[in-house]
Amino acid sequence: MMRTDEAGSARGVVVVTAAGSEQGRRTAQELLDSGWCVAVTARTVAELARIMPGMSGHRLLAVAADPDDPRQVEQFLDRVLGRFGRIDSVLGAEPSVASAWRRRTTQEGGSAAA
Repeated sequence: MMRTDEAGSARGVVVVTAAGSEQGRRTAQELLDSGWCVAVTARTVAELARIMPGMSGHRLLAVAADPDDPRQVEQFLDRVLGRFGRIDSVLGAEPSVASAWRRRTTQEGGSAAA
């Protein structure tokens, strides 16, 4: 569940995959700067460590996960939902994460926009 201070100031929750890439890092930073809660993922902790210096705050969650491993993708989504309570959109170069999120949303009877 999202904390009240986060819910009051956040525009929503966006997942950015492949955040270790320059485009992924830039996208995540722009979303944070615009007031979104952002969950970033990259394949390795080293990739996340490289992008983290410019990003911080209570609206950021960073998790290393292999997008080719369905179990890791599901665990990542569980962590995002546990931290922020929802996911509004999934952006980035890893379609497996967006697909898993859409499947979950469809099963829960909601709508998904990627």
